[in-house]
Amino acid sequence: MRLRTLILVVFSLLSAACAFSQTPPVPATMPAPPQTGAPSSPGQESAPSLTPAAPPNVPVFQFHFRAAFMLTPAMVAAIQSASLNAQDSKSKSNSFSDRENNPAWEDPILREVSLAAPLGIKIQGERLVAMIVFIPVELVKKDLTMLVQNQIYARSPDNSIQMNTSVHTVRVPLGALFYYYPLGGDAKQGAAVAIEILINQK
Repeated sequence: MRLRTLILVVFSLLSAACAFSQTPPVPATMPAPPQTGAPSSPGQESAPSLTPAAPPNVPVFQFHFRAAFMLTPAMVAAIQSASLNAQDSKSKSNSFSDRENNPAWEDPILREVSLAAPLGIKIQGERLVAMIVFIPVELVKKDLTMLVQNQIYARSPDNSIQMNTSVHTVRVPLGALFYYYPLGGDAKQGAAVAIEILINQK
């Protein structure tokens, strides 16, 4: 009886040892399959490269701004005259016949922006604050078309605040002085603010 029991125990141990020797242990993490150069399956597709492609040649423009506030009709007429004379002689572009008609230009602002990128400036006078965004949208030969958004706050004589907003397009010749009146202006009415713009392509 003891012999039979001993034989059964030995046989059970041998069977268990044989079974464990044929089954390899399962690792905690599966090893990565070897790289063979063949394309991977859709389930094993690697993440695409995040390196951006080289950007195309986008033109860059250099903006030169000057602003003047509360222009009299004579000042506006002098600016327009200077703008016409600038095409003939650069020496006349900043000289006016009457010294009193020369607007008090603020310090110049110099900015650079690429095509289709916004360029915002803020100019401030005694009774006027103007926030203007220029977006160059199209360059045809030497003419630059811009989308312009104005947001202007003006203080009235009774100290009330008025806001004026507008969105429109303007066409500016490269390399030539251009005068922009956000609230309008002419030689008869004058202008609340005038911006002198000079744009060159880098």
